[in-house]
Amino acid sequence: MICLIALVVFTVLGLFSAKYRTIAYEAFDCVFRRVTLRKCTSGLDKRLKSQITGKLMKRSPGLGKAIYKHFEVISWIFTVAMILSLGYSAYSVYNLFAFGNCNGPIPDAFCVFDPFISGGQETAECSVEGITGEITGILNVHPNDPYIGPSDAKVTVIEAGCFGCPFTRQAFPMVKQMLDHYGDQILFVYKDFPMSSAHPGAQEAAEASHCAQEQGKYWEYQDLLFANPGKTEFDDLIGFAKSLELDSSQFSKCLSTRKYKSKVDADFREAFEIGVYGTPTFFINDQVLVGPKSFNELKLIIDSKLAEGA
Repeated sequence: MICLIALVVFTVLGLFSAKYRTIAYEAFDCVFRRVTLRKCTSGLDKRLKSQITGKLMKRSPGLGKAIYKHFEVISWIFTVAMILSLGYSAYSVYNLFAFGNCNGPIPDAFCVFDPFISGGQETAECSVEGITGEITGILNVHPNDPYIGPSDAKVTVIEAGCFGCPFTRQAFPMVKQMLDHYGDQILFVYKDFPMSSAHPGAQEAAEASHCAQEQGKYWEYQDLLFANPGKTEFDDLIGFAKSLELDSSQFSKCLSTRKYKSKVDADFREAFEIGVYGTPTFFINDQVLVGPKSFNELKLIIDSKLAEGA
């Protein structure tokens, strides 16, 4: 079945050079005839066999003779390997569209398409410098944490995020989709993990969000922060408050006195102490996911957690 391998190889080469298209056509004719239980009349299979084994004999006569003798068997082995490879690639592409990763129910396993999904960006941009490792615990929900959903929900999703991190911002629409889909079935909590060294202004933005929280507009203010990346100067943060018609005097005093610095610092310290090193990090009950994930990846885990609690 050397013609089947030749068909794939020379079809691809024929996309870039016309000289390979004739061979690709010969290979197609040969494969079609073999599939319909007829002999290949073009002689392509014999020519390829002669060329391949001829070159091998110049380098290693013994090896060349052995391959010539068992050429058909070796061709079948390579053909089966190619078909399995193409099948696995197709399965991976399906999982990519269905689950957002190559592996379906195992989202943390290696995926060759990851560089294309993330655009080749390095996660170091949203991680604590010099810190990597295993997360050894889960975050707790505190009374002053911003949350959406009932406190007695079967599934709690906690996100440790940074307003300056592009990956946290990338995950933002997915979080919205998750909240729209599950409604009161889950409790969602947002924790601050500002990467101030990599993203100046992230700490101030986090503090400002809690100043908005005390006036009942935390989530609306968060929307503005994610929609306006890099705008974390004092005037920018005040401007967002004005656009939401918050009490400007109260908000300005809250921000300038850094009223919620201790709250943001406590969030960061709590996450850091259990090994959180980058954003976004999601805690779905007792399961942890690091990095921006697709809605389907989170849905797979949330659905399993809801089923456990049923």
